[in-house]
Amino acid sequence: MNELKLFCVLKLISVGGKIKLDNGTMWFVSYLLMVKSIKTTKRNLERLVEKGYVRYNAKTKYYILNSFDKIRDKEDWENRLAIPLNFSGILNIKAVAGAVIYGYLHKDFWRKVKSKKSVQIKGSTYHFPTPKFNYKDKLAPVSVLGVSAIFNFSPATASRLKNSALKAGLLQVQKNYSKLKVNKNAMVLYCKYREERQNIVFKDGNHYLQLIDTICPLFYFTKRKSLKT
Repeated sequence: MNELKLFCVLKLISVGGKIKLDNGTMWFVSYLLMVKSIKTTKRNLERLVEKGYVRYNAKTKYYILNSFDKIRDKEDWENRLAIPLNFSGILNIKAVAGAVIYGYLHKDFWRKVKSKKSVQIKGSTYHFPTPKFNYKDKLAPVSVLGVSAIFNFSPATASRLKNSALKAGLLQVQKNYSKLKVNKNAMVLYCKYREERQNIVFKDGNHYLQLIDTICPLFYFTKRKSLKT
């Protein structure tokens, strides 16, 4: 995340995708990022160079920032969805990343529902009733464990990203529960047998099985236009 924040800030302050990073400029960049040590900023810059996102021209002493389209080609990303990002968003990059991840999976969920006309998940049925159905303001189930598996990071990280996006007002998150109709211990054994998480909570004098949260992005994606003819 820190390298991403640095890259985005350099994009904002560079001219034509080029910038000279002497000590004074590095201190200024560190100040913008609220980083106390210039060594941290230099280390993150080195990582960007190693990844091929930034190139250094020893002759001109300029750092050249690759365009987003070049990075897309390098990483073999086919999707061109994007969201506008200002300086405030850069400083809160975890919230933005969480919003993008969960927002994209929300969009992908309704795309799949549309193709199948309906999807059933743990007792809840989701319909795509008409061609004019607007999914953008409709909740969709997006599992923390699913996000963890898809993007190959821990469930704790997936949960923190979602909560960061929620606190920043970029996501609407609804908790869902199902009242237990059987003994709590029986449900624990059932979940263990099916290798499911035993998310059983007690509230209002009853035990409930916590279901997948449903979410809805509070922003809209745009689509970056292809520069190719």
